[in-house]
Amino acid sequence: MSAHDWGALADDAAAERVLESALDGLDGRVQYADARLIEAAELRSYAQRGADPDERIEQNIGVGVRVLVDGQWGFAARPFADTADAVTAATRAHANAVALAGQGAPVDLPPRPPTSGRYATEVHLDPFAVSTAQRQRLLSEWLSAAAAPQLVASAQAGVNAKRQHRHFADTEGSRQHQHFVETGAMLVVTAAGHGDVQRRSYPNSFHGNTAGAGWEYLESLRMLENAARVGEEAVMLLTAPQAPRGTADVVIGAQQVSLQIHESAGHALELDRILGDEANYAGTSFIRPEDVGSLRYGSPAVTIVSDPTVPGTRGSFAFDDEGTPARRSALVEAGIVRNTLSNRDSAARSGLALTGAARSDGWAYLPVCFATHVFLEPGSGSLDELLDRMGDGYHIDDNRSWSIDNQRLNFQFGTEVAYEVRNGRRGRLLKNFSYGGVTPQFWGAVEAVAGPEEFRAFGYPCGKGEPKQWGFLSHGAAPMLVRDLRIGVA
Repeated sequence: MSAHDWGALADDAAAERVLESALDGLDGRVQYADARLIEAAELRSYAQRGADPDERIEQNIGVGVRVLVDGQWGFAARPFADTADAVTAATRAHANAVALAGQGAPVDLPPRPPTSGRYATEVHLDPFAVSTAQRQRLLSEWLSAAAAPQLVASAQAGVNAKRQHRHFADTEGSRQHQHFVETGAMLVVTAAGHGDVQRRSYPNSFHGNTAGAGWEYLESLRMLENAARVGEEAVMLLTAPQAPRGTADVVIGAQQVSLQIHESAGHALELDRILGDEANYAGTSFIRPEDVGSLRYGSPAVTIVSDPTVPGTRGSFAFDDEGTPARRSALVEAGIVRNTLSNRDSAARSGLALTGAARSDGWAYLPVCFATHVFLEPGSGSLDELLDRMGDGYHIDDNRSWSIDNQRLNFQFGTEVAYEVRNGRRGRLLKNFSYGGVTPQFWGAVEAVAGPEEFRAFGYPCGKGEPKQWGFLSHGAAPMLVRDLRIGVA
């Protein structure tokens, strides 16, 4: 199955002609302009035990144009029916830029050579070709397996898929065509009894997991097999001992590490946030522009990388949403901050490197700095070897709750499960485990990261900006050992 054989914008050449028509009508005062023509379809199929399934497909198609005149941005977007809509969006964007003349510091984008190309997600099984009956049969089977144990109070299962045509053109000569497909699944089970309520989820907390792939990814998740385990563990947690508080050595599992990366690294390293652009909506960052290249963010075991060229993730692409080619960038290298997640505007204002992290929810939104595929570089060895290295402590995983301040500095996380570890061996199950810390102190206490064989990638949605838009990205990690971690809630 080809990833681009559906919809009105499947033809790259036809989409390119539309974008060129929009850009050709702009006058000589324009310093720079770009246009994005995007078509998206999203499928969501959910079921709860005891209720009718809910399935829907949402579609949209439109064009967004940015124009830079006398150092000021103008933007306009319109639903797309024909070329006239693209021309209208460009005209309005130009008028908006002219109206802002003299307001605020002028933007000066360094010129860059044009880059053109094409990208498509590798898809073996089209998720949209799977019948509604088959999807709902699978959801019913997962729910039956998950809800089999007594004391399961509720269970929800879901399947999601998304496909997009994203076409880009700018006045520097770049012409880019990208065709994306995502597929994912989720299961959440809540158990109630013995005066308590507990939750287990799979294959990721809350929203499940989504990858840049076709239906074959869902088949690889082995949802039915894991559904029975998730239901049993939710019930087991009801009578499990309460996790302690104090200070302990902890091995944090890959899923929880991925959320830790998102909250205390991904957001903290967004350059627009560092420059104060996000202060009103979602806070700033403890990192300053002058810290790049010198700030000790973590231990030598900590290397965090942005690399959208890795295939198969929710953060994979060939070009970001303002046409910058994807590339690998070390954000934190052996514990030192080396780069940020930047777009052209923020990189130009700060003098820092451009890392190609301009991303948008779709045609109606301006690109902002969002994570791509941002991951913790694995170290070496298995999870068992990491536990043996720790000796006594706890093994935790799967996020239950999170809280972090508006500078991405002080945080508190809770996990769904924890296991007591003695002499490197996992013992009894514990409930309500939590830990907290200060971001550079926490990452500075990382002693070791497990090897590539333990590495997993997780797709996430994330909200940002005004008006709010959703970014879709991914984080990868292997389990890691943290020494002397503050655990429990005082």
